[in-house]
Amino acid sequence: MRNKLVLVLIFSFLSIFATQPVWAQKANADSAARARKAALEALHAAQKHTQDSIRAARQHRIDSMTAARKKVTDSLAAIRKYRNSKHYKDSVAKFRQHRLDSIKEVRQSRLDSIKTARQHVIDSVRAERKERTDSIKAVQKARAEKLAAKRKYRESKRYKDSVAVLRQTRLDSIRAVRKAYSDSMIAARKAISDSIRDARKQYTDSITAVRKKALDSMKAIRQARTDSLAKVKEKKEKARKVKEKEKQQKLDLALKLKIEKKHKAWSNESMLKKRWGVPRRQIQNTFTRYNYYFNANKKMDEALLNMQRINKENYDSLIALFPFNPDRDSSAIAPDMDSIIHKVSVGIQIHDPRTKWGDDLYMLLGEAYYYKGDYQNAIIAFRYTVSIYEQNKKKEKEHKSNKGEGPSILEEDKKSMLDFLKHQSVHNEAILWLARTFTQINETGNAESVLDLVEADPNFPESLKGRLALEKANIKLKEGNYKAASGQLTVASQDAELSNMLRQRCAFLAGQIYQSRHEDSAAIASYQQVLDLHPKIEMDFYTRKHMADCIMSIGDGKQQGEVVSSMKHLLKDGKYAPYYDQVYYLLGMFSLKTGNADEAITYLDKGIKSPKATKKQKAISYAHLGSIYYNKEDYIAAKAAYDSAGAYSKYVQDDKEVDLALRRSPVLGDVAGPVMTIHVQDSLLALAALDEREQRSAVRRYIRMLEDRRADSIYRAENAGVVAAEQVGNAEPVVAWYFSNPALVQQGYNDFKRKWGNRPLTDNWRRISAIGFVSNSNVNAQQPGSEDNDAAALEVDENGIPTEESLLALIPNTDAQKDKARRLVQRAYIDLANAYVIQLEDYPLAIKALDTLDYRYPQHEHKAHDLYLRYLVAIRQNKFDAASGYSAQLLKQYPNSQYAELVRPSSEDGAGMDGDKLQSLQEYYDATYDLLMKRQYTEVLQRVRVARKKYPDPKYNGRLTIVEGSALAGTGEYNTADTLLNDFLKTNVNDSLREWAEAVLRYIDRVKPKEVKHILPTDTMKETEAKIPAMPADSAATGNAKDKPAAANKDVDMKNAVKLSPPDKYTYKPQDEHYCVFVFPGYEARSMGVKAAIGDFNTFQYSKEHLATNIDMLNVGLGVVAIKKFDNAAAAKSYMNALKAKAQIFREYKPGEYKVLIISATNYLKLLADKTDGPYLNFYNENYK
Repeated sequence: MRNKLVLVLIFSFLSIFATQPVWAQKANADSAARARKAALEALHAAQKHTQDSIRAARQHRIDSMTAARKKVTDSLAAIRKYRNSKHYKDSVAKFRQHRLDSIKEVRQSRLDSIKTARQHVIDSVRAERKERTDSIKAVQKARAEKLAAKRKYRESKRYKDSVAVLRQTRLDSIRAVRKAYSDSMIAARKAISDSIRDARKQYTDSITAVRKKALDSMKAIRQARTDSLAKVKEKKEKARKVKEKEKQQKLDLALKLKIEKKHKAWSNESMLKKRWGVPRRQIQNTFTRYNYYFNANKKMDEALLNMQRINKENYDSLIALFPFNPDRDSSAIAPDMDSIIHKVSVGIQIHDPRTKWGDDLYMLLGEAYYYKGDYQNAIIAFRYTVSIYEQNKKKEKEHKSNKGEGPSILEEDKKSMLDFLKHQSVHNEAILWLARTFTQINETGNAESVLDLVEADPNFPESLKGRLALEKANIKLKEGNYKAASGQLTVASQDAELSNMLRQRCAFLAGQIYQSRHEDSAAIASYQQVLDLHPKIEMDFYTRKHMADCIMSIGDGKQQGEVVSSMKHLLKDGKYAPYYDQVYYLLGMFSLKTGNADEAITYLDKGIKSPKATKKQKAISYAHLGSIYYNKEDYIAAKAAYDSAGAYSKYVQDDKEVDLALRRSPVLGDVAGPVMTIHVQDSLLALAALDEREQRSAVRRYIRMLEDRRADSIYRAENAGVVAAEQVGNAEPVVAWYFSNPALVQQGYNDFKRKWGNRPLTDNWRRISAIGFVSNSNVNAQQPGSEDNDAAALEVDENGIPTEESLLALIPNTDAQKDKARRLVQRAYIDLANAYVIQLEDYPLAIKALDTLDYRYPQHEHKAHDLYLRYLVAIRQNKFDAASGYSAQLLKQYPNSQYAELVRPSSEDGAGMDGDKLQSLQEYYDATYDLLMKRQYTEVLQRVRVARKKYPDPKYNGRLTIVEGSALAGTGEYNTADTLLNDFLKTNVNDSLREWAEAVLRYIDRVKPKEVKHILPTDTMKETEAKIPAMPADSAATGNAKDKPAAANKDVDMKNAVKLSPPDKYTYKPQDEHYCVFVFPGYEARSMGVKAAIGDFNTFQYSKEHLATNIDMLNVGLGVVAIKKFDNAAAAKSYMNALKAKAQIFREYKPGEYKVLIISATNYLKLLADKTDGPYLNFYNENYK
């Protein structure tokens, strides 16, 4: 305290001193120093006193503290002792427990209060939020209602009307203003124009009046002058014409006299009067040979070479002996033959008939007529050629026949070293050509007589043996005696005197005949002879191909190995590239015969994928590939192969394997659908078991696959032109239709590409990709009664690829979707087993499918159907005990099912029920109708009886009645069918099926046998015509002229047609009137198209003949288009060949669906009466081919 006071005094003094002036501060400093010193001394004394007192107090305190500590230590020891005692520990534990309990209670109460407070806060916040949300919703709802009301008002008719009225009013006002302005402008312009027009008119009228006056005066002067000049000119013209006419008449008369004089001077008859000396002989022979014969012969050689060049042979069937058939190809070289005939005729006319080249000219004339198809003139020419030799022989003074050698019709073969310088007679050649002509017109008896005389002739030369065998082979082939023909062909092929072309054809044809008769060794020898003659590449390949077939048929292992090696060697030779597809096919067939099906599949695949594979070979290869898969019970792959074969089937005719593919393909469709459903649904269920990431990964892989496919399709589209160009070489015959001409298609493709660039087929790809995944993931649409297909729900991007989300949506992730997928799998197994049993009759696979179904889904919902199918299998396998067990189990467990009704003992109608009856009435009726269309009438009647008992639905009674009537008519029970259908019409007056029933009745009335009266009275004829319905029918029987063109009605007198009776049998009269007929299946729109096309063809090509066409129906499934009329068979055949050459006329029909024939008028009546073409086809093949 004292120290504080001293410090205060010091500070006060310092403060005062600080405030004093400088002179005072020094004095103050001295006093301050003294005061400070005194104060310090006092302070030191005070501090010493204080320290002493503190020291004493501290000692006292220490002593007291020591005593206190000792006291405390003693008390602490006592307390420690107390605490170690049991009494203290018990009391402390109780106290602690009490304290903990109190703390817990306090904490619990605090937590409860906190929770209560928090809950209160949360409730208040929620209430506040709800109140705020409700207010916002109320505002939004009010706003939405206002917008909806506003939108509704705007969409309402009242608003639109008001807007329309307002707009109309505004437009009307604008129009009115514009009209007023326009009217004022028009009026002002009109006034100005009128004034200008009036001024111009006045000026023009004045000028016109002056000009008219001047022109009238000039016109009068000119007219007078013109009249005088015209009279003079007319007189001169008349005089000139008279002179020219007289001059032309003199010139015509002089020319006519000159021509007549020349004709008389150069006549053959007059030439015979002249002396046949050496000079004349040399001149006539030289001019005849080098002026006319040389040119005509050269023209003939060129025409035949052109014909051989354009001729396309089908080496897979029997080839023709000669490459040219006048009945088929005469129209192609008719102009050349006409030119040859003209040249030869002039040469014969203007040259001496005694020239040694006269027979050569007549020989060329006969050949030209032969190739033109004019066989009668050809026969005359050949006979005259033979007669020239006979006339010359009579003039000879000495003849061998007079020396006892007997009569001879052949010229002796005199050979010498200088034969190449001599003129070679064509006498023997003419005789053989005469025989060939007789053979061509089916007069084989006359041909054989000629050849017999030639063979028995004493002067028969050795050089003619091959030619004689050739003509004999031609006769035997014409008669269909292939066995006899093969021997003659072998002889002809070995004659070196014949051309290599004929020898090759003879040997090849002989090999084909031997091969067809299974004389493989002889066939191999013939084919080897063809190869020794070095044929062209096409014949060379087919010869090797047929030879390989023969060697494989023989079964010699060593030779077979050599054949396979030779076929593989062909694959290394580039010149055989167009035939690689057939080589691979042969290798596949060889592998199949040795039991190596997998290798056969590999070869067939390579053949199909070869760059120059023809469509015909693709069809055959696909068909065999499908059969291999079918035998391996891989029906899915077989279905795909058969479908591909069906796509190319129109390029193949009469191939058993392709026909089998067409029959099996629809059946395998019933197997492929369920198998695909099982595969797809199982795949989707497997995807459903994955997590989302794995599902997305799988979907993305699928999308990448689709993108790759799309890229491939774009590449193929962009390079389609290249492929089309490559296919031109092996394409089908070119026709006028655009899409059948690869060159036109390629040109159009190039034009499009030049204009638009490389544009991918996006639209087609979008459709394909949009359904691609669905077809592989959801095949519900293939199952009867399935739910809606999800294909419409798929979303695609701009490239047509399904989006990832749309594909993920197809995966069954929910339980309901998985159950649906499992039900589809169960249904598919049942359908698969049903197809195996009903369609394929493959019972082991059917049982396997049912066992798999029972194993995977023991509690499936198709137990009754399962048992029934097992019952059917047991019945068909003659396991009657097992069948009895299945039927008993079915009747016991499912007595009320439809399958129980099928196995329950019943009447005879129910005993024959099969698996294909397990359908709804609609499907059952459709199947019955299909059988009716297939003309299986007995089965149709059985099914109708069963349907009426099992399906008592009145909706189908009428249809079943008409179907039954049609089937009865098909079986020939016309009266029963007529009664049944008439009763139906009486009881169902207004039924919509009346037209169908009436059509069947008309058919019955037309085909039902009647008593035919050949001569009808005139009144009866008219009455009959009036009752005949207006539908295609037999023209002779119905007389329905309404369906025929006017030209046909002019040519056919219906009364006379009815009076004519058909002959008892077909007769061959080639000189009678003939028709050309086009035979087609069924009455369709395309048959009318062919009729119209034939009419156009007649208009442009045969307008002078005034041909008529009409359609007659032989029966419901067969009709003819008749083109009439022709004077004889030759004219009809020539027209038929020209019509066949226009393939585009028949492009709507496949090659095997129609026939083009010729028929005489009398035979046509019999054809209409027979109502079938079978007998006439046999007659036609015997006489006209």
